[in-house]
Amino acid sequence: MHAEECLQLHFDLMSGRALLSCGDKDYVLPDFYPTKETARIAAQKFAWETLGWKDRAREFRQPSELPVWLR
Repeated sequence: MHAEECLQLHFDLMSGRALLSCGDKDYVLPDFYPTKETARIAAQKFAWETLGWKDRAREFRQPSELPVWLR
């Protein structure tokens, strides 16, 4: 995985909203999350399914293995 492809999760505790950054693009996750951990799990699934990390990162076998940096 390259530095420009780093997955970063920005979580707002007050609103429960989450923003996933991947390279130079940002994606607002569609739901509200009670904790950073639930937002991280949702971000991993979003990156795996929607952003195509399932096909791009063959070294990972499932979404829970994707490294998502919490900010």
